[in-house]
Amino acid sequence: MPTQQYLTKLCKSFYEFKYALYKVIDSLCREEGITNMQAMMLFMIKSEKAISVGALSSIFNMTHSNASALCKKLERDGLVCRTRSKTDERTVLITLGERGEEVLSRMLKNGAGISDSLGEIPQDRLDTIIETMNEATHMLSQIVK
Repeated sequence: MPTQQYLTKLCKSFYEFKYALYKVIDSLCREEGITNMQAMMLFMIKSEKAISVGALSSIFNMTHSNASALCKKLERDGLVCRTRSKTDERTVLITLGERGEEVLSRMLKNGAGISDSLGEIPQDRLDTIIETMNEATHMLSQIVK
């Protein structure tokens, strides 16, 4: 298959996956009164334990000032805690706050039906899907640096 067809199929698959994931997350976010971006940031912060605003801006492809503003709002809402790095005062580290943990916990609980659906897929198949997505992400990140 020519490269253009692969690129077209990759773009189509990515959009369909992104839209499907967006719809799932959107339904959970509405119940909590937060935006999809706020939820995605909370999940990323939870997965990293502590992450810098700079890393969040890079991961979510936004300016540092936009990431900082979003983190400040999350902090005002009691969802995250912002602290200066002990090793580099310029770096602000973001961790989940108690309310952020509670929101994510409820979202995961409310999304149990999604987990149940995934539970019907064999573990090795899920591992293959995740591995393939990570491989594609790495491959694409090498193209445009």
